Amino acid sequence: MVVGTMGSRLRIPDEVRDRLGDRVRGLVGPGGTETRGAPRRPELRSDGESNGVRVVGYASTYDQPYPIFGGPEAGGFMETIAPGAFDKSLSEKDDVRFLLNHDGVPLARTKSGTMTLEADDVGLLVDADLDPGSPVVASIRSAMARGDMDQMSFAFSVTRQEWSPDWSQRRITEVRLFDVSVVTYPANDQT
Repeated sequence: MVVGTMGSRLRIPDEVRDRLGDRVRGLVGPGGTETRGAPRRPELRSDGESNGVRVVGYASTYDQPYPIFGGPEAGGFMETIAPGAFDKSLSEKDDVRFLLNHDGVPLARTKSGTMTLEADDVGLLVDADLDPGSPVVASIRSAMARGDMDQMSFAFSVTRQEWSPDWSQRRITEVRLFDVSVVTYPANDQT
């Protein structure tokens, strides 16, 4: 394995960037931020007291490879999130937002206490308390209740990673978290 660590952020290796060409723009956003989905369906819950809306689900799971840009057969690669990849970000209490499709006004936030994140044996568990008076939350509530929206994702920068010698397998061992989102189209095809 080729191991990569860097203080601020890691880049996709030049060998992989060359292979992906213009498609790498869909993988890495401004400042090196990456987004991924997870194969666990989030749940919409009522808080029972104030008619609030809670979304509980996994933004990512461990040790489940998923293809990026179609996997190695299509010129992309397979990616896996390692157990413990979120531990540093959570212990340092990174200020993480809950968004819709990685965009817009935050609907919950760790800093304000309206969202909690936990790294358990499965992956990154999200529990977000949303404002039922928000029109965006009303849209999310409706789409989730109908089963039209049932996937999550997370935005991050990589701080530690390992690559196979042929650059076809990436194992992410540490990230810095930016947001978790309910999404229409997750990057992870397993969601």
